Amino acid sequence: MKETSFSQAAPGFLGRLILVLAVFGLSLPGHLFAAEEIYFGTVERVVDGDTIAFLTQDFERVRVRLYGIDAPEKNQSGGPESSQALKALIEGKSAEVRVLDVDRYNRLVGLIYLNGQSVNLALVADGHAWVYKRHCRSKEICREMTQAESIAKDEGRGLWAEPNPVPPWDHRRRAR
Repeated sequence: MKETSFSQAAPGFLGRLILVLAVFGLSLPGHLFAAEEIYFGTVERVVDGDTIAFLTQDFERVRVRLYGIDAPEKNQSGGPESSQALKALIEGKSAEVRVLDVDRYNRLVGLIYLNGQSVNLALVADGHAWVYKRHCRSKEICREMTQAESIAKDEGRGLWAEPNPVPPWDHRRRAR
């Protein structure tokens, strides 16, 4: 079941713009909508520490990038552990996805909830992901995740057990 918090009939200029774009097979980037879409379904598989394959209740398969976090890459220290932690937490389970954006790879970007608890926050709190400050823009959500990251770091959880963990964005830049 898909619920949206915005009207299907966009009035005025935006409505006309959407109509024109639709005629030409184009669309607006997801981040232009303040709306939040909510999907219910099953996590089919974990792609990596911050991306899942999700099957909605309407049997639509989508990729979802977890909002506001960045997990170590598969070939990076902590990467396999991050993926495994996410698998243990949600793979094969019913979940809720609150979509906040669509990224440049056409993945939904959202908050994942399992039994009302934020999976995004849990990964950061357990030390399996960084808060991705470059893309984390929701003040309340990002503040909560940043506090959890600080505690995980202080307690040496997960990737913070290493003396100098390398953030994924630095790892990707070095690999280029």
